[in-house]
Formats: sequence, structure tokens, C-alpha cells
Amino acid sequence: MRYLKLFLVLCLITSGVVSCKTKKMSLQDYAKIENEVNLPDPEINKQRVEEVAKKYGYSYRQYKDMYDKVEKDPKLREKLGEIRLKSQKPGGK
Repeated sequence: MRYLKLFLVLCLITSGVVSCKTKKMSLQDYAKIENEVNLPDPEINKQRVEEVAKKYGYSYRQYKDMYDKVEKDPKLREKLGEIRLKSQKPGGK
């Protein structure tokens, strides 16, 4: 029983360290990557998406997860549209 508790504590600590180490993608970073990739679906050219995502410090998986999240959430799509509009305005970076 004592070893089980020790094992569970070690697992919790390890998962905490790993989860804190991975960088969470912001919607602004997603918009930058999406703009540079310029594909309707990341599955079309995984290698290209992976290269661009790596350039910004993310993995293909992180980009794909964010892509799926944005596709399902209308509020996120609306915010993404606002970010795109701001970047298109003169001096709106």
C-alpha cells in the first residue's frame, strides 16, 4: 500500500512537470501559423504545417488540436476573425 501511494505521488509530480513544460498555443499564434500555412485543412500538407508550427515553437499535434477546437467553437472563430481583421488594417499588427 505504501508503494502504491509513493507511485501515485510520483506520477502526479511527473504529469505536473510535463504538462507545465508544454507550451499552450494562443489564438494569436494560431492565426499567424494559419496565415502562413494558408491551407483549408492541415491534413492536406502535414509536413508544411509541421515546419511552420515548429518555427513558432509548436508541434503539428498542437496546431491540429487548436484547429479542431476553433472549428467546433463559433466564439473562437469570431475571435479569430477579429484577429485577422486587425492584422489587415494599416498599422494594425
